[in-house]
Amino acid sequence: MTILVAVDGSERSNAVIEVGYDLAVTYELPLEVLHVAPKDEFKRYQRSLKGTSEFSDYSIRQHEDSAAGVARALVRATLEGRDRSAVTPIGKVGEPVEELLKRAERSDARFVVIGGRKRSPTGKAIFGSVTQSVLLESDRPIVTVMSEGEE
Repeated sequence: MTILVAVDGSERSNAVIEVGYDLAVTYELPLEVLHVAPKDEFKRYQRSLKGTSEFSDYSIRQHEDSAAGVARALVRATLEGRDRSAVTPIGKVGEPVEELLKRAERSDARFVVIGGRKRSPTGKAIFGSVTQSVLLESDRPIVTVMSEGEE
């Protein structure tokens, strides 16, 4: 069992990591911090490297390592001075909701901690929401850390 935190690479992720860390300490569980790089982002990056011989075989695994690096940097910045021995940064490439739900099941997450932005009803209808999809599709308890958002 773990506490699973989803981060998007933005500064808003700091509050999400803080809440996840507090839950992990309280329940004495390991903390996983997941950053999912969208597959279309990976494809664009891979195409941009095609002309570079040393990177022409850039793989999903390498992009997942890069995504894990994003999670690692956020953890380091957010939890500076605290025990991070039970914290595992994870990177994935794919559809964020799908990858998050798969990871939650695989790690038997006691809680999934995600960030959300306050939006108007119109903004929700037009832009959709990863947070909303996770809330509707997950069979795990979800802790949502809200921040001010923009349409």
